[in-house]
Amino acid sequence: MPPIGHRRAASSAVDLSAELASAIVYGGCRGRAPLTALYDERCALCGRLKAWLAGQATLVPIEFLAAGSPAARARYPSLDHERTTRVLTVVATDGAVYEGERAWLVCAWALPAWQPVAEQLAGRGRLPLVRVFSRSVDWYRHRLLRASYGTTCGSCRTTAPRA
Repeated sequence: MPPIGHRRAASSAVDLSAELASAIVYGGCRGRAPLTALYDERCALCGRLKAWLAGQATLVPIEFLAAGSPAARARYPSLDHERTTRVLTVVATDGAVYEGERAWLVCAWALPAWQPVAEQLAGRGRLPLVRVFSRSVDWYRHRLLRASYGTTCGSCRTTAPRA
């Protein structure tokens, strides 16, 4: 594995973890978790995944913040908060924003048992597979939300959000 901060010419799974490690070691702000996951608090599936992830041992602390909440808007004023309610979003302390399949990979990377899997899936040939998975989860949870809220829920879509 290359030293922290070393960058290869081509993007690869190693770059993802080295980039996160560099942000944590060199660029992290004290007093805040290295990663903040913005999740849709209206979604039962999101709530269950949040509870599961919060109960796991992680390589870096993960803070959870309700997407679109006043706290999220105050902390991250430049984010598209409507989008964060539709697509999993993770923000690193260095300001890097990961959405959709990359956010799923960052969350998996933070789990010791899943880090090797995340690094393998982050490779060029496998990222489309992760994209299909993440969009399928988005489609499924929005279908659940639409069933719960009916047609009055303006932010729910029955098709997967576009990246």
